[in-house]
Amino acid sequence: MIRPVLYVDLPGIIYAIDRRARSKQREFANFVCWLEPVESSLPPPILRNILPLNPTARTWICEDHWRILGFAQVQERPSHIMWNLAYLASMVHSTTPCEEVLNGLLEYTLQMAVAHGILRIFAKVEDEIPELELFQRTGFQRYARELTYVYDPQHIQSRLVATDPPLPSLRRWHRHYVWSLHQLYRAATPPRVQMAELQENSEEYAKLHVGSLRPLPFPLSAGSENYVCDVGVRLGAWLRLYAGHGSTPHRLFLIVHPEHADLAEPLLRFGISRLQEISVRRIYCLVREYDSFVITALRNSGFEHTSTKVLLVRHMASLAIRHSTAPLLEQRAVYGLKGLGTINSRQKIMR
Repeated sequence: MIRPVLYVDLPGIIYAIDRRARSKQREFANFVCWLEPVESSLPPPILRNILPLNPTARTWICEDHWRILGFAQVQERPSHIMWNLAYLASMVHSTTPCEEVLNGLLEYTLQMAVAHGILRIFAKVEDEIPELELFQRTGFQRYARELTYVYDPQHIQSRLVATDPPLPSLRRWHRHYVWSLHQLYRAATPPRVQMAELQENSEEYAKLHVGSLRPLPFPLSAGSENYVCDVGVRLGAWLRLYAGHGSTPHRLFLIVHPEHADLAEPLLRFGISRLQEISVRRIYCLVREYDSFVITALRNSGFEHTSTKVLLVRHMASLAIRHSTAPLLEQRAVYGLKGLGTINSRQKIMR
């Protein structure tokens, strides 16, 4: 049986237990999708204790006679028509086959997406794992890969990041950069990825990546900083810094315009210096495989590649009737090296 779970972050709790068990050479759950601490946009632990609910998340568990077999969690994007598959896992000590549990949860998630009017579901899965076939069978398509790079200050001499002069074009983030940030994304992102992600609204894109477009009270905004390099006619780059807390490392996100690739290295060194001023700890950076000059800048700045994930998308069929025509399928695209194709079919309703 699969049922919803309310008012508790069960996947996050089980993930923390599993990490502790694996540190002792044991297994507690088999995670196919999980939300790394550096990917979480939730507030610090103290604030989560005060405000424990996450209204954008939906969690379902698969159970048999009150025994948990697996679980799935999705998080809603600001557009309210797209979901991120944050967690998908099965428990290791179960008599039910792992593949059966995962497949049941994934199929149920797709059914719930249709019921809630969701048009796309996104997922991140480790490259070359057997469970990738499960996503392919349920209609997910691969459109890019995401690389994780880590900067370890214990292995880098601090003098390498503290001597650069400030960039003259560097500015603090302001709401009037919303449209320009979206244009920066379009310039730096291949068409096949843009078609997969469908980030057509500039304000929704900014809310997803920058956060709230309105100033937040200090406890909610502490540790998060956004910068842009304004080169006059366009944004040359955007940098987001998020200071770690507790055992969580710092994180850093960067987009650079292809015509201003020279901004990548000095901007990275500025980000490293700024974060290390707050506290000396590791820095994580997630970068897409097609951002070649950003990857080069990361390597030159002391970052090391640690893992790779495949980015997947599932297009949902939409049911609607308007006057004399009914769309059979949402516009579809096939993402591959041989080109792009679209299908936009409509059926005539006889009267």
